[in-house]
Amino acid sequence: TDMLLWLFDYLGQDIRAFNVFGYLTLRAVLATLTALTISFIVGPAVIRKLTALKIGQSVRSDGPRLATAAAGRLEEPVPWCPGWNGRDLLAHTGFVHRHKAAIVEGRLRDNPAPEEAPSGDDLLPWYREGLDLLLTLLETADPAQPVYTWYPADRTVGFWIRRMAHETAIHRADAESISGPITPLTPDLGADGVDEVLGPVMCASADSEEFSPDGRIVELRMPDAGESRHLVLGVGEHGPGWRLGNGPADAPTTVITADASDLDLWCWGRAAAGVLTVEGDPAVIDEIRAGAAAATS
Repeated sequence: TDMLLWLFDYLGQDIRAFNVFGYLTLRAVLATLTALTISFIVGPAVIRKLTALKIGQSVRSDGPRLATAAAGRLEEPVPWCPGWNGRDLLAHTGFVHRHKAAIVEGRLRDNPAPEEAPSGDDLLPWYREGLDLLLTLLETADPAQPVYTWYPADRTVGFWIRRMAHETAIHRADAESISGPITPLTPDLGADGVDEVLGPVMCASADSEEFSPDGRIVELRMPDAGESRHLVLGVGEHGPGWRLGNGPADAPTTVITADASDLDLWCWGRAAAGVLTVEGDPAVIDEIRAGAAAATS
């Protein structure tokens, strides 16, 4: 800005029209334009980083809570994961954390080989070490950094920040379910989890180019988050499914209301349908749950 003003002052010695740039009001305008230019260049990156950090903070709380809930119950069954015990749950989540840490740390563009979980008493320290590594990497990495992901529309570190937040939250709920009630997800995380599990990230039908609506529209209301979504049901190239839309529907045929955490956990098969209030056709909840189960299995 100062360089521009110097130039205009110099030109104003011979061309009076440039003297207008000496006024304070115009100096303020130029400063504002400079600030706006910088914000347009830097702003999107800052917003991406802050958004990723907000979502990623749940890993910092849910990761240790998962270990605490599973510790001492490694041989006990996990109610929502048939065939798994606490040890299996800890080994799986620890593997996922280390696998994604390897991708982010190495800025890998290909899927790396998995790391085997240790047996015996080494499992819990191994899980915690992997979690610490993942947290450090996710909090310092650039969310826009290109890396390997399995989702073609987003091959960046930001994808894994979001994915690890939901992966860890769901499995933290699994660990808590071994011995008692589940601590609800925050409304913001629950609503974002609904977007992830029912949207194109998990459900291919939600991103299908060939899609024929069948006239049914399901509105999903999450009053605790102050948000709504809607599903347009129909048939796509992969079979029956839906398109996910933001906000309420104009004329829903069915309305499902639940806290965001309950709706997200139900989509993942971690809550019974009793957490939902359904107005309209109750059969659609089985259809949605079946589609989500197929997408996340």
